[in-house]
Amino acid sequence: MGRKDNIAGDGRWELQNGITTLFLIYMGAAYPLIMHDKYFDITVTKYRAFYIALCIYAVLMVLAVLVDVLGRNVSTGHGSQSSGGNVDASAGAAHGSRFIGRLRHFMDMHNIMAMDIFMAGFVLANVLAFFMSGNKVAAYTGEEGRRCGLQFVLLAFFLYVCMARYCRIRRYVVVIFMLAGSFVGIVGICQFMGYDFLGLREGLMQSIRNVYISTFGNIDIFASFLCVLVPMAAGAYISSEGKESIVIRITAVIAVLTGTGAVIISNANLAYAGVGGAMIVAWIWASYRGRIREFADVCLVMACGVLAISIMLGRTDNGYSELDGLSCFVSDSRMVWIVSVVVLVVWAAIRLASKWTVKFRGKAALAVSVGVSLAGIVAVVIYAAHNHMCIFSFEDSWGNYRGFVWRRLMEAYSDFSVPQKLFGYGNESVKSIMTDRYYDDMMNAVGVIYDNAHNEYLQYLITTGIFGAVSYVGLLVTTGGALVRTAVSGAVMNENESMSSQSAEKRSKEKAASRDSRTVRGSKTGTGLECLLGYAEDEGSMIAVLLGITGYAVQAFVNLNQSLTTPYIFLLIAMAGGLCRRYICQFADGGRK
Repeated sequence: MGRKDNIAGDGRWELQNGITTLFLIYMGAAYPLIMHDKYFDITVTKYRAFYIALCIYAVLMVLAVLVDVLGRNVSTGHGSQSSGGNVDASAGAAHGSRFIGRLRHFMDMHNIMAMDIFMAGFVLANVLAFFMSGNKVAAYTGEEGRRCGLQFVLLAFFLYVCMARYCRIRRYVVVIFMLAGSFVGIVGICQFMGYDFLGLREGLMQSIRNVYISTFGNIDIFASFLCVLVPMAAGAYISSEGKESIVIRITAVIAVLTGTGAVIISNANLAYAGVGGAMIVAWIWASYRGRIREFADVCLVMACGVLAISIMLGRTDNGYSELDGLSCFVSDSRMVWIVSVVVLVVWAAIRLASKWTVKFRGKAALAVSVGVSLAGIVAVVIYAAHNHMCIFSFEDSWGNYRGFVWRRLMEAYSDFSVPQKLFGYGNESVKSIMTDRYYDDMMNAVGVIYDNAHNEYLQYLITTGIFGAVSYVGLLVTTGGALVRTAVSGAVMNENESMSSQSAEKRSKEKAASRDSRTVRGSKTGTGLECLLGYAEDEGSMIAVLLGITGYAVQAFVNLNQSLTTPYIFLLIAMAGGLCRRYICQFADGGRK
């Protein structure tokens, strides 16, 4: 059997694809909305919702794999009886041999990507950290932290194994996620405006009401979700094209509009960092692919979201008084209007010059976009440093006392033994470290006990050591690299096919017949409904996943890993593995399947 025969898509793996689709719909539509006792047990509730659903998904996938392997083995007709009525021993042996062979072929051990190695390394690092821990039960369950102990990492690994092997993703799954995410954003916006129509804040003390918002609880966790939602929606819009993608574009616009407004009312500066970092990557990709118009569309929608929030806040009783951090810029309604008009003018200019912007693409456009991005970042840094902005004042109070916990955890790490520096202090052990070493400091300076570093990379360095931190960073980098390489390769192949088709059309006298004979692939398959029902295998899907990973990875520098939104980063990594691996096997022989 050839390699292509083992790829989902010939109808024999539809059961596995269907199970994966149902799980993705659950994670996209149901999981963001699941709550039990409002905000009082939201961490445990979300974790159980993820844990139970993933266990069911893993069991169903194992059964589906056995059905697939056994079904194909039986269909070959091996193991028939001899003429004397007894089972032929050699045929039975051949039957068993073929079963083992097909199972090994399914495992596909010879098609390992770099991200597979880093994922395995990250899991191994957490296992070793478990043995380094002084409290094995807490290290496994994560009960002393945010439920990201060894059990959570094992769940993420099961998710990766099930989904990262040739999984196929329906496009309507992305649409469902964007719509559900839009609703989550609307809930948060309404709460900020004083309309808690779901009654989620009932029972909360007035002093902490603004800290909990929408269906994810803490504003930082809500912001973490937005750092996935908005970039993915932007990527889906920028990379989609054709009339058949109108539904995807409409839902993407809704998600970007509501998500941008939600970023403002979240009052979390990390949301600006995550969305902003992802949008820089989107700008670079759009320049490279000649899709500046689509990027300008997204920027215009985001400007409209900012303007809408500014207008609505101006008409509320509290006005702009509850805004904090970078969100305070919205309180200057005059400046918001000026910026919105400037964005509109630039958008109109790009649209009028669309013939030129489409041609501005490739390596030259890539170099210009990267240069502009770097220059902009340098300019912001110089401006902030020159004006002595607090962002560069690394004191204990920096970042709502993130500086306090970062500095003390680094002090603790410097005192670790060599094995602890390599393999960590133990899963979810920050609370133990801070309590044993800095309890009085915490009570005097902050008044709370820290159970997380509020920096995922520092968190993994402390809890899983250099081994775990390097594995996690390597996992993110190799996943992003695989998505970029695969998207670029797919784009080049699509362009080559398009050029070949145009040449054939010019040579053909029957142009209508020629158009009907060509099979349109990727995001250009049939009508809008057929496009939604089709599988996400084009560069647009990969870029949407890439931007979602980028948004989460950037905000992770100043945010905490927890059981509410951290499952999404591992879900995106698993999706990326499936998309890239399938592409590699599809085109390994130099053509489409």
